[in-house]
Amino acid sequence: MNDNKQQSGFWTSLSGILTALGGGAGIAAILTIVVQSIHPSTPTQANTPSTNAATSSPVSQQTEGKFTVEAKKPLGTAFVNKYSSSRTFHFFATGKWTYNSNLEANSADGNNHFPKATQNYNLPGFPEGSLIVRQKGEYYFVGSQKTLELDPNETVLFTINDTGDSNNGAAFDDNKGFLKVEWNCEDCK
Repeated sequence: MNDNKQQSGFWTSLSGILTALGGGAGIAAILTIVVQSIHPSTPTQANTPSTNAATSSPVSQQTEGKFTVEAKKPLGTAFVNKYSSSRTFHFFATGKWTYNSNLEANSADGNNHFPKATQNYNLPGFPEGSLIVRQKGEYYFVGSQKTLELDPNETVLFTINDTGDSNNGAAFDDNKGFLKVEWNCEDCK
C-alpha cells in the first residue's frame, strides 16, 4: 500500500508530469500553453486591417528646405515642384565658388570683373560664374536670390554660368566650391 501512495505522489508532482510528457518537449509545451494563456497572440501588422483612409490625415508637402549646388557638376542640381499645381518658390543662395581655378572665388551673383559672359557660356550677357537655372530648356539668371513659378511636378536645374554646353562639360573640371541654396514656397501655406 505504501507503494501506491508513492506512485500517486510521483504523478502529481511537477517532475512526474514533466517525465510523463517527455522531458524537454513537455516543458516547451507547458510553457507555450502558459504564455498563450497569459498573453494571447496578437495578429501581425500585415494581417491587421488598415486604418480608414478618410479618417487619416494627409501627408503635408514640404514648404521650405535647402540644397547644395556644386560648381563641378555640369548638369547642376535638380529642384522639383512636388505639388500637383503651379507654385511660386523663392530661392536664396550663399557661399563661394569659382568657374576658373586662376580666379578668386565669387558669390552667386558672379564675377564682377566679367559681368557679361560671351556667347560660349550657358547664359551669355550675364556674369560669368553666377548661379543660373535651366527651366524648360532655357537658362535664366538667379544670382543670390530669385523667385520662380514652377508648373506641377516641374524640374529645374541650378548650375554655374560656365562654358559647359559647348564642350561637353570639360570647362567644369577646374571649378571649385559650392553654393547653399535655401528655398521656400510662397503660396503653399
